[in-house]
Amino acid sequence: MKTQLESGKPFEWKKVGLVFEPTIPGFTHGSHPCAIHFKDDIFVVTFTCRDANRRSHVFLSYALVTDGKMILMGEPKLALSPGPTGYFDCDGVISVCLIAHEGRTYLYYVGWQNLPEGLWICDTGRATLDPENLTLTKDFPGPVLGRDKMNPLFAAATAFYIDGNVWHTWYNSGVKWERRENGWHHHYGIHHAQSADGINWVCDPGMCIPFADEYEYAFGRPSVFYSEGLYAMWFAHRATKEIDTYRIGFASSFDGLKWERNDSVSGIDVSTVGWDSQMICYPYVFQHRGCMYMLYNGNNYGATGFGLAVME
Repeated sequence: MKTQLESGKPFEWKKVGLVFEPTIPGFTHGSHPCAIHFKDDIFVVTFTCRDANRRSHVFLSYALVTDGKMILMGEPKLALSPGPTGYFDCDGVISVCLIAHEGRTYLYYVGWQNLPEGLWICDTGRATLDPENLTLTKDFPGPVLGRDKMNPLFAAATAFYIDGNVWHTWYNSGVKWERRENGWHHHYGIHHAQSADGINWVCDPGMCIPFADEYEYAFGRPSVFYSEGLYAMWFAHRATKEIDTYRIGFASSFDGLKWERNDSVSGIDVSTVGWDSQMICYPYVFQHRGCMYMLYNGNNYGATGFGLAVME
């Protein structure tokens, strides 16, 4: 990966096609896909679907990953639903990152809570995955990272890496709400925090990656992959002067704190036609048997399901 970056050439992501197309009765979308190795060529995949009231729920499935392809196995299983009224996740739960540590596997998820006038809060919860039975159990009734003195609006952690005894997360924190003619408009960006246990976090001030210009206002689910002393981050971002929908950008770092952004080498963009021709977002990068994979969403924030790309 470091050699590829030094060459200055874009990463070569080859799109394989749709892995999941929303067909679950009573639900739409298939957003924020995540994957983690289970055994042999079998992975556990999580993704998020919306019910008739637009509340998000997390589903689990096994998937076969081999020869540059991913095939879901069996019917997806509903594993995590919104919490009780008034809780931080009462209006939805969104899968964002799976991570293994000391024999356990955790799903970090975003809990959604609607506020008046179209405002919302999305803070970070954690659940424990039982890969044998495809179940998730919430570790706490409240968030492990959320609104506090450093994050006055929300704190949605979406990428994680454990370095020895130090947990790192790159999370989206709200910057501001802006009143416009058609309602409230959000601004949020990627921040960094660290922890000794994955539960209690110390947040660094400021954004890891500044907005590119006055037109950019949001970053969607970053995915961080560490290799050869280098942190590589693929992330969704919007907007530009000409384009208001998400695209996937790229940044790199030697310490996970100071990032160099270079969207021109991200290596993946919208297609000419089809399910990801209008938008591309929410990347999730992982490796298996020496091959790099990216799960991602297309049009309308995952309304068309999620697909797979393979690095050549």
